[in-house]
Amino acid sequence: MVKRIAITLVLLPAAEVAAFLLVVWAVGFLPALGLMILTSVAGALVLHRAGRGRITRLGGTMRQRGIAGVAAEGGGVMFAIGGILLVLPGFITDLIGAGLLIGPVRRRLGAAIGRALRVPRAATGAPATIDLAPDQWRSLPDQDQERPNATRR
Repeated sequence: MVKRIAITLVLLPAAEVAAFLLVVWAVGFLPALGLMILTSVAGALVLHRAGRGRITRLGGTMRQRGIAGVAAEGGGVMFAIGGILLVLPGFITDLIGAGLLIGPVRRRLGAAIGRALRVPRAATGAPATIDLAPDQWRSLPDQDQERPNATRR
């Protein structure tokens, strides 16, 4: 997971430059630059609306529980993250940030992050594999019936 995040952070600037060049090709340099400045101003307004309390809570949640805690925290923190992404220059981060301002997108993304970071549990009833010394283990009976030769301690 950390490797994927690191690769994304390395490739994001290149993707942002490519996206900017595509927008310049479509609408021209000055309109693209103006759009980028406009989204940064919009992000600053979102952060102002989110307030200092949410931003402080975002930092505290990240320190205590990491990204999974941010996803579980709810819409307010994700709203603030959307504002931060809008302030950052680049159209990819602007799209993600604008998406986080939309309630249903924010809830689905939070749920998806929570599912992605959840540690898979062993199926109930199925024995887990644990390494033990030869004198520390015993055979377990089958789920349907017990074996008569199973050793118990």
